[in-house]
Amino acid sequence: MVESIYKVFEYIDSKIGPDKKLHKKACFEGREMLMECVLQSDCMKNSNNFKYCIQEGINKECKALRYDYFLCRRGQVFWEKSITKDPV
Repeated sequence: MVESIYKVFEYIDSKIGPDKKLHKKACFEGREMLMECVLQSDCMKNSNNFKYCIQEGINKECKALRYDYFLCRRGQVFWEKSITKDPV
């Protein structure tokens, strides 16, 4: 049942929505660069705990990439809508 619904929406998206191969998700490049940096860091080689490494154990280059990714994601939030409430 779920698979058939998924196929229907996939078909609709392929006809209506943007091409996923041409139009990648926002901040895709920043995310990939950050992931690659963290996976190649000394922290990952020593501990294999991705969550710890991305939060605490990364070097300056990875911190800069993490901050750039944060700014990219923050820029996607529609701040005016989050501040004002819709009348009910």
